[in-house]
Amino acid sequence: MTLQATHAALQSSPAIPGTALEQAVGLVAGELTEVDARLEQLLQSSIAIIPELGGKLAFAGGKRFRPLVTLLAARAAGFIDPVRITVAAVGELLHTATLLHDDVIDAGEFRRGRPTARLQYGNGMAVLTGDFCLARAMQAIAYSGRLHAVQTLSDAVTRMAEGEVAQLEIAGDPAPDKARYYLVIERKTAALIAWCASVGGLPAPERASSLYRYGLEIGYAFQIADDVLDYAGDLHDTGKARGQDLRDGKLTLPLILACERDPGLARAVQQLLAHGPPVDAAAAEAVVARVADSPGVELAARAAEAHAEAAIAQLAELPSSAARDALVELARSVSRRVS
Repeated sequence: MTLQATHAALQSSPAIPGTALEQAVGLVAGELTEVDARLEQLLQSSIAIIPELGGKLAFAGGKRFRPLVTLLAARAAGFIDPVRITVAAVGELLHTATLLHDDVIDAGEFRRGRPTARLQYGNGMAVLTGDFCLARAMQAIAYSGRLHAVQTLSDAVTRMAEGEVAQLEIAGDPAPDKARYYLVIERKTAALIAWCASVGGLPAPERASSLYRYGLEIGYAFQIADDVLDYAGDLHDTGKARGQDLRDGKLTLPLILACERDPGLARAVQQLLAHGPPVDAAAAEAVVARVADSPGVELAARAAEAHAEAAIAQLAELPSSAARDALVELARSVSRRVS
């Protein structure tokens, strides 16, 4: 079920329990509608191609995971300031920027099951629209007048850029390295989710700190689950071809854990990447199949579950509430995608 369909179902039939995650969405369904309106506002520009290109991706059926985290966290922390809507929209806008940039860097062909923006509009337009989304996000927080949120967002964006550079730098390196993998996903993925979960650091400091740590852990779980699906899923499930990460020269956790247990597979990866990406499609598919059949996929799925439980542990400092329960369910739903 898409997020919009979930909204409609929950708003039209509030007495129907639905899944636990749908109930979590239902707690903030009205606020998510406000976030969409704010996001559409932030994408407006007198340069017509910007809202056209950016809007196609931003409103292409994404899960609105980051706004959902923001709004539930704000409610759990007792933070009802209207600025939370802008923080939630900015989180999604920054995510949109990274997707536009990533698809150019990775020469991606599909995003959310559709041709990527770069294929429709060209690399230059995709990159520059991503730059606009980044600039508009920073502008929106700056104009909110919350200096601390400006500072925390600047820190997060800096870490995101470092993560992207680190990932590009090591692309094609055949040496499995778990520590390096975690460095990349902490900065590339978890940093933004942590900022969203802490509502820009604006709630009471002790609650913002707990929520930030929750966001880091759920960010790890989220990225690892995505990386598992790259080996265990298909185009229908993930919106991209299976094994795309390996073809891009990225060694993610399922492959790293598989190589730790199969030296022969590690040698096959080294041979595959001997001349760097892009790699031979048939040879890559053979390695992907070996990883998919290895214990590495299951072990990585368990790692995602462990990070989800670590995220939940951070919520103990928050008062009991429906929103806190929803954050628990949200964390578990991330790892359930691959379990």
